[in-house]
Amino acid sequence: MAKRKVEVNVTAKTRKRYVGEELVTHVLYDGHQVGHGGSYMSGSVSGELVRDKNGKPMPLKQIGVLR
Repeated sequence: MAKRKVEVNVTAKTRKRYVGEELVTHVLYDGHQVGHGGSYMSGSVSGELVRDKNGKPMPLKQIGVLR
């Protein structure tokens, strides 16, 4: 017995992160070389990596707001 294809109804909109009016671009950060642990998703705004007060790149979920 053959199975029919099921139609997928995708209606969700993709939200993007913003810092002020600047778009946050996702970046895979690898901190092994400098002792910041493993690799994780970080973000950059206008080509600059977003860092915390200690100079370590912030995780992507902590940067900006979703719109």
